[in-house]
Amino acid sequence: MRHVLATILAASALTSLAQSAPAVAAADDTPAARCEALNHLGLEAVADSPGQIVATAYVAGRQATPDEQEMFAYRGVTQGNPTPPLGSFPDHCRVEGYVTPNVKFMMMLPPPPQWNNRFMLAACEGWCGKVNPDTLVPGLHHGYASITNDGGHYSREPFDGIWAHRNIEARINFAHRANHVTAQVGKAIAAAYYGSRPKFSYIAGFSKGGNAGLFTAQKYPEDFDGVFSMAPVVNYNPKNAAHFPWIAKAVYPDGKTPLLYSDKVPLIHGAVTKACDAIDGLRDGIIGDPRKCDFDPGVLLCKAGQSEARNECLNAAQVEAVRKIYAKPTTADGTVYFDYRVDPGSEQEWPIAILPERGNPIQPFVLTGAATGLKYMAIRDNPGPGYDWMGFDYPARKAEIDEMSEILDPDSVDLTAFKARGGKIIIVHGWADAYISAAMTVDWFEKMQAFMGGRTQTDTFAQLYVVPGISHEGGGPAPHIFDALTPLVDWVENGKAPERLLLSDPADAAPLRTRPAFPYPAYAKYRGKGDPNAAESFHRAE
Repeated sequence: MRHVLATILAASALTSLAQSAPAVAAADDTPAARCEALNHLGLEAVADSPGQIVATAYVAGRQATPDEQEMFAYRGVTQGNPTPPLGSFPDHCRVEGYVTPNVKFMMMLPPPPQWNNRFMLAACEGWCGKVNPDTLVPGLHHGYASITNDGGHYSREPFDGIWAHRNIEARINFAHRANHVTAQVGKAIAAAYYGSRPKFSYIAGFSKGGNAGLFTAQKYPEDFDGVFSMAPVVNYNPKNAAHFPWIAKAVYPDGKTPLLYSDKVPLIHGAVTKACDAIDGLRDGIIGDPRKCDFDPGVLLCKAGQSEARNECLNAAQVEAVRKIYAKPTTADGTVYFDYRVDPGSEQEWPIAILPERGNPIQPFVLTGAATGLKYMAIRDNPGPGYDWMGFDYPARKAEIDEMSEILDPDSVDLTAFKARGGKIIIVHGWADAYISAAMTVDWFEKMQAFMGGRTQTDTFAQLYVVPGISHEGGGPAPHIFDALTPLVDWVENGKAPERLLLSDPADAAPLRTRPAFPYPAYAKYRGKGDPNAAESFHRAE
């Protein structure tokens, strides 16, 4: 392995990214031998804090389970990088390690002939806490040297906040630092394995992973050339501390017993669709812009002869609960203290997100997120175990929330350095997102545009696509599979800004619909004639 190790050490010295390591004997310069040699790559001086490779393995022909195959496709959707349900993991060198104090990472590097000379960080979502190998497969499948991390802590997915107890450093790592140091070590590993540094670097993710993209553009502009961010949570801490508790209390007034279950979703979604679907000029089961939808769930109040038990209607308490879900959080005197609501048209994502499922012990994410967030994360000196989150007074404690928001919220509008270094960013947010209203992203984007000198100035490096009918995790009633990574790469590497994205249904759907999406504030509008399932029947409008 002398040649392999020499290549690794030369690349390390050339880039000043890694420390030298003692030579070891080896037989050849195969991908597997190169992978083994990475065990001797020092990571103590390549990132802002020391790191270490713990294990490497060359993986060839590993079969994927049915669940893993499903996750490959899912990850491709949420990373804007469509990926088929592959029957096996692409061949790769797997590298596992850590960066101090406690950021665990995993990297998968395609064999040198398959490498596209690019680096990809696939960001973790939810409240992280685990390294998921399937997260890496979309990038790996398309030739990227791909890395991910656990957000700097070990925890139960998706909303376990106990790790954050009185630990500000862990929260900083979770918010943004973990991705920064992971990018540093990932590039060093790629340089050592291939003998040259990646020519271009990209980051992709959704939700909290979408925040990762915004944070890198705001705080670490030199880390990535291209950013794909899906459904980010710009007002992250207020969302957890104000809106999740508001929704949870609407469904669980006593914090324990739900007023309604997810079996009411078809009833509610049907009524919303009937009321608001045609506002955009096409009745297709997709609400074009929920900001124009003025729906009152009072129309579902049980009438004589209807049965709430058979899900034919809502009782008075349920009507009030659904009204609160659709409303912005307010104080007793009607003062709004959080500017965003759950948007009409998002109901198909309510099961487990907002409403419990009968017979399923898993609590809705808004309930677990509200409880654990207020106990352990939302304020600096968090109360911890035993705290009754139901009594948290957000308006009275907003100053404490704002203090923590300085760490957790990717809300800066100053992207000057990112633009100056030639960075490009594509953001996608769906109007059928039950977790995070796309209106939050729209508001931030408009503020960013104003700060950066207006639309003409920002069009050169940033695009937002606000898409009807797409949910938080990329499903929903609309076509929701799209390739954002290819146009992002073309923009970064060839200077060609995307004119649109093309969305489609899964390949086995019937009918197989396609639809365009245009950079905000433009949107796709039905021409008034032609096949509504075909992209060519829509034009760009503003």
